[in-house]
Amino acid sequence: MSIIMARIDNRLIHGQIVEGWLPAIDINNVVVVSQQYSSSSFAQKMMRIALPSRYGLNIFDGFSAAQYLKKENSLKEFILIENFLELKSLLDNGVVFKVLNIGNTSYENGKKEFAQGIYLSSEEIDLLKEISSKNVKIDARLLPASIPSRII
Repeated sequence: MSIIMARIDNRLIHGQIVEGWLPAIDINNVVVVSQQYSSSSFAQKMMRIALPSRYGLNIFDGFSAAQYLKKENSLKEFILIENFLELKSLLDNGVVFKVLNIGNTSYENGKKEFAQGIYLSSEEIDLLKEISSKNVKIDARLLPASIPSRII
């Protein structure tokens, strides 16, 4: 198994992913990490419909995604993570990746806007600093052709 890229984006599978990111990266499987969507068969069906059929799709909570991602397989994985809690779960359970892209993260009280559509709390910034210190490239942009924004 090879994790090509991980991305935090609370919208998960949507137009920017399907039309922008998937054609730009060489993957054959998408792993969605979301507690909420992992327990909804309806949401899973909608995601499958939104994703072109040439891509495999797995939807897990953070712990189950970590167990899946640590197993050997021949897939090139793109991990879509709903939020920082799920990201922390992946990291705490031993998932390692080289690139973390920060996409859309919703505004919540106490979060600061760092770029268009990217709102982060001080705790999330601390987690990104910790991740960056482990030689993970932090990339904040909505589309592959966008100029990356500096967050940390």
